[in-house]
Amino acid sequence: MRKKFFDINDMSENPDRSLPVTLLRLVAGLLVACIVLLVTLSAASAQNPNFVASKKANEIPVFNAVYPEDEFCATTGVGGLCAAMPVDVPEFDANFIYRFVAYEAQRPFDRFSWQSFVSLLWPHDDAGAPIATGYRQPDAGHGLWESYATKNDVFGDVAKANASCRAGLPGGHLLLSAFIQSSGDILIDQAGNFILYDTRINDVAADYIRWNGLGTAQGRLTFAQSGQSVEFPMLTLSAGGKVADNSELLASDKTWLTPGAQLTKFAWRIITSPADQDRYYTRPARIALAADDTLDGVAKCLDVTVGLVGLHIVQRVKSGNGDRWIWSSFEHADNAPLADNARRPNSIIANDLFPDGCLAPEKTDRDYIFYGGGELGGKKDRVANGIIRSDLRWADQPPYARDPDGNRVAAPDIVRCWRLFSGTAEANFVWQRKLEGSVLQNYFLLGTQWIGNGGGAPFGVGEIPRFLTNTALESFIQHQADGTCLGCHATAFTDAGQPANFTFLLDPAR
Repeated sequence: MRKKFFDINDMSENPDRSLPVTLLRLVAGLLVACIVLLVTLSAASAQNPNFVASKKANEIPVFNAVYPEDEFCATTGVGGLCAAMPVDVPEFDANFIYRFVAYEAQRPFDRFSWQSFVSLLWPHDDAGAPIATGYRQPDAGHGLWESYATKNDVFGDVAKANASCRAGLPGGHLLLSAFIQSSGDILIDQAGNFILYDTRINDVAADYIRWNGLGTAQGRLTFAQSGQSVEFPMLTLSAGGKVADNSELLASDKTWLTPGAQLTKFAWRIITSPADQDRYYTRPARIALAADDTLDGVAKCLDVTVGLVGLHIVQRVKSGNGDRWIWSSFEHADNAPLADNARRPNSIIANDLFPDGCLAPEKTDRDYIFYGGGELGGKKDRVANGIIRSDLRWADQPPYARDPDGNRVAAPDIVRCWRLFSGTAEANFVWQRKLEGSVLQNYFLLGTQWIGNGGGAPFGVGEIPRFLTNTALESFIQHQADGTCLGCHATAFTDAGQPANFTFLLDPAR
């Protein structure tokens, strides 16, 4: 059986000529009614950039949905928020071919994303048990993600920026060194400080890499020559790294299984103002800097506090058509404003998504950490997300980003090029209300990508929704045709030239 799901909000960009004429007329009538309602509202207000429920006339949409308590916990019957990590999306039906993002199809995946986010950041005590205060005090213990392996833990041949910084590292401190995005670009915030990145891998993924000898270049070459395929586990592992056969399990049983391979990537900003700490999920950190990266040419270690600004959570599951990964992306509400010409995430018809680039808004409602444009007025050049052309170095004191002569570098103006799917926006309202009183309510889900069909033009690799990017992690490539997380990672190969199962991890030098 083949069935297509549609987002009625995307119909103007994604028409489907196979719809019955009667339904098309009904949709057209609804669209006319909506246009009459919306003509007085700006494009920016339609996205409700404040991310708070509001009934003001100039802030739509307004969501009054009430989710059942079981929606907030991956363990059936618990009710309310909890620390359990979800395993899969049991509602997925492989008999359907999903081509467009739609409310009923997307909601279980967005639930999966929010459950994963809360679970990862839920504090645990030194024995690894969840702390009862949980989401209200995420700094009360160690997040689950802090028990995950780093790239340096798993890959023995990864160069370390300044290995001496590990000596004497206080307990609970992160050790960070990466400040270059996957595109090769560097992002600095409006305070003039570098954004830092950290990749973490759960035990299932780390064990798969170790057991199959994929932690070294020679091991990856040997694995490729053996004729085996890279296949990260979907649910559970048995001895030797084989994927357990769970095909006979009922969908309702999946919540009791161990999650499959999970890969995470964090983006952190350096907190220099005490007033900012209350709005961010924070961690103490030490930054390891190589001599080539510093202003004075001396390797050094900087002790700072960092706040979370972006997060990818990528988990391999059984649900989905084709290669089965669920990609969740979150960012902080203060990161960047919505572009004036932002598009819907299922814009599959246009040949050139952003012919003029992503444009800065005429005005903004608040201060943003990646955007300093303010009131543009008569400014002609409104193209945002420009790459920093300067050769950057680290200074000893903030602002840390300097040119080779020690001068402060102007931060780029970053905007968000992709609108939220309406169902995802609703999920954000509901979950943020549920997280009220916690710093976690300041974060929102950009979208959840999953494989809904076999792909092919214009459907990419079959990812739903078609486009997904993060302003903190893919700041400068949002407007490009490969501005899609699963679509981009479908091109991943190991450094031995072997398809890498949607991850660039197995090409560590990349």
